[in-house]
Amino acid sequence: MSNDSQRNSAFNAAANSKVYHARLDDIAQFTPEKINHLSRGGIRQGASRTTAEMQQMLDKVPPSQRAGIDGQSAAYKVKEYLSDKDASHIKSHNRGGSSQPNNIKWENKSINRARGDRNMTRQEQRSLNTAAQIENLTGAIKAGFGAIPKGAAIGAITTAPFSMLRNGLRVVRGEISAQDAVKETGKKTVIGAGVGAATAFTVTTMATACPPIAIALAAISPALWVAGGASLTYEFFKILSDHKKAVRAYYESMTEQELQYLSQVEAALIYEHEKTMSVLDEQEQLTEIIVNRPRESGVQGAMQRYMESRQIYQSLQNLPAQSLKASKQNILPPINDK
Repeated sequence: MSNDSQRNSAFNAAANSKVYHARLDDIAQFTPEKINHLSRGGIRQGASRTTAEMQQMLDKVPPSQRAGIDGQSAAYKVKEYLSDKDASHIKSHNRGGSSQPNNIKWENKSINRARGDRNMTRQEQRSLNTAAQIENLTGAIKAGFGAIPKGAAIGAITTAPFSMLRNGLRVVRGEISAQDAVKETGKKTVIGAGVGAATAFTVTTMATACPPIAIALAAISPALWVAGGASLTYEFFKILSDHKKAVRAYYESMTEQELQYLSQVEAALIYEHEKTMSVLDEQEQLTEIIVNRPRESGVQGAMQRYMESRQIYQSLQNLPAQSLKASKQNILPPINDK
């Protein structure tokens, strides 16, 4: 899998990660019964909390316990979290403690009511803080795991088309078989899904546990979409460019091989030509020997010449032409005069 594909999977998975933390408007719209919990929780008598104080009470809910993919889901998370919680006073109301948000912590109802009018100890405060951090972390991790399937799907969808294109062109170039292309595409798609899943898990977990990161993610999400789109376009044209370069290199390589082959053929033809010319030279010398034989007059001379010619013909039938030497070779046996 190329770095471009991994980057595209990460960009798209991050851009599709949605984390939304509940606001007071969301509570009022989707879970209005919890508005009173925020405005009057821990107050025995007197005026309700202001909007700013209500927001502070909402912020005391661990971030992951008030996070969702939209306002409705986030509001229901808050409702679920506060279902067994009291607004517990750090300094007891009966001992002069106020109902201001800085003197309130969300605490399990049974524990709060068992304490009665006793002030909350430092150990109890530390325990509540630790419990809230654990709830925030576990809730964030749970949200991260919930984002994995979508991230994996986005990563696979982002990777698969480009992997198919890349490996399909490799099949066209004869580098791999169709079966290998299918295997390679499947492997790269799985890797892309893994990158998308890991990105979605990481981004969602961090954004869920830390609202500022969620706000930043929402702000840069359009930029991630643009960057992802630009990266996809770049990868597409890069694949085509790489294919063009590979094809050019292939044909250049083929040309060099053909030149080497032609050179070998030329050398073989030259060898055969020289061999043929050598045979022709031998035949020419033999012809000169035959033609330039001494000529004797009379019937006796003609008969002798005839017998020599017949013997030459018979000797050529038994010996290859290459073995006939031009000179100093006894082609004709001696003639016995009778």
